[in-house]
Amino acid sequence: MFPLLQSTQKLAILTCLSTLFFPTPLLAESLNPESVLMAQNPSNDEFYKQAKEELSEDVYVIYRVVDRIARANGLDNTPWRVGIVDEYNINAFATEVNLIAIYTGILDQLAGDSSAIACVIGHEMAHHVKRHIALGPAEEAALKERIQKEAEEQVLAEIQDAKSDATGTSVGGAVLQTVGGFLGGWGRTAGNVGNSALQGASRQRLAQAEERVKEIVQEKTTELEQKLAENNRKQEFEADEVGYQYIAKAGFDAEGCIRVMDVLGRTSGAEFDTTHPAIPKRVEQLRALMNQYPPATLAQEGESLIKSTQPLTYDLSKDGQSLRINSRRGGSAADDIDRRFGQ
Repeated sequence: MFPLLQSTQKLAILTCLSTLFFPTPLLAESLNPESVLMAQNPSNDEFYKQAKEELSEDVYVIYRVVDRIARANGLDNTPWRVGIVDEYNINAFATEVNLIAIYTGILDQLAGDSSAIACVIGHEMAHHVKRHIALGPAEEAALKERIQKEAEEQVLAEIQDAKSDATGTSVGGAVLQTVGGFLGGWGRTAGNVGNSALQGASRQRLAQAEERVKEIVQEKTTELEQKLAENNRKQEFEADEVGYQYIAKAGFDAEGCIRVMDVLGRTSGAEFDTTHPAIPKRVEQLRALMNQYPPATLAQEGESLIKSTQPLTYDLSKDGQSLRINSRRGGSAADDIDRRFGQ
């Protein structure tokens, strides 16, 4: 823990996985209040030397990686936030707005390999830039709505022949309430449709219809899970592709991505498709990308952008817990307005 700049707050690392928070110390014991201004004039070496003294080793590496990727790819127009999850998990994830959370486990396994760490970070930055975080819930809701509608239509078709002239109960409503129950309440109409469709159906026919409903719902639930997993795998492939280009433009060793996959490939189930593609498939795609987009060519593109920009400054994020790597405009709107219009 440490006092940060002019704040007496202690900096912890935020991870937001559902409602769980895993705080851990982020920076070194002290920071110079003038350090965030150093990037305006002194050499890059001076600024980075100061940052290395102020930040813990892991956070310094993450800061340098984000700084270089952002500048080499024109991603420095908005701030980035980074946090370390104090849990030995071989993982990292993107969440909230421009927040990247990295577990201590993967940092430990990639120790000494800044290019591999850059690949992890570039992948998560790609998730943000491609709006996977923002679009994911909407896409999932649309899938659920479509499958719910299909299930209801199929159920109604299946139970039409269960009509009878017997007295009684709201058989159609009961059957469709079963749909809503099995689908977790996704449907807008379950329980409100078909109250007259099956009135008077015999108990035997009702029981048969309800069993068929359960079969349909199970089929549709399985279909939904498969569609969501397929969509997730598509996003992971896209983040691998974009992240590779990010780190190559930033001048990191492209083989670092292969070394990340080597570590991930030793985890349970890595050889199979799950919510993520199987590791061998990801390695195959990365190799193809290296041929399609040679790292040396990408590095030349990124170098010109890096040379035309200054190192990005950093501050404690206003969430009080993560490190904010500022945009190219810096971290103070007050300084920005003074630069524009004077005091």
